[in-house]
Amino acid sequence: MKSSSLRRFHAWGSTFQQIFRFALVGGANTLIDVVLLNVLLWRFPTNNVLVLVIYNSVAYSSGAVTSFFLNKYWTFGHRQRTTWREVRRFALILALEILYSNGLVWLAGKALQPFIANPTLWGNASKLIAIAGGALLSYTCMRFWTFAARPQQRSKHHGTPEANTGREVE
Repeated sequence: MKSSSLRRFHAWGSTFQQIFRFALVGGANTLIDVVLLNVLLWRFPTNNVLVLVIYNSVAYSSGAVTSFFLNKYWTFGHRQRTTWREVRRFALILALEILYSNGLVWLAGKALQPFIANPTLWGNASKLIAIAGGALLSYTCMRFWTFAARPQQRSKHHGTPEANTGREVE
């Protein structure tokens, strides 16, 4: 196998590995999110879509800290200390994700309300629609913006021959 083909193969393998790890982290965070939403729906049942949106905001935010650290250190393999740049970007992405999730929960809640009378079932069905819609957006934003490596970090992080020789990657 040619050296360039081997590097390309390694890059694709690394990307798929990141996506797999991101999915595992997302699954754990989604579990936290859905469990908290169900606790809120069980403890304080509601058929009000605005209350459901508030519950969704609280539940969605509950996995944010875990998501940040698992994605930073495990999914994307960043070993350096957390920077304010990462925290600000993550907070901005989280705020946008909550808005996006709440919009989907609200739309799904309104659409499903005439058909599902049980508040827990109604809230969960609305939440599942929001989860499905937000997963791809979340990965894309974190991968290409929040944890995007600067060019000099990319070569060091991936252990390319250029990084091992100390030469700059152009």
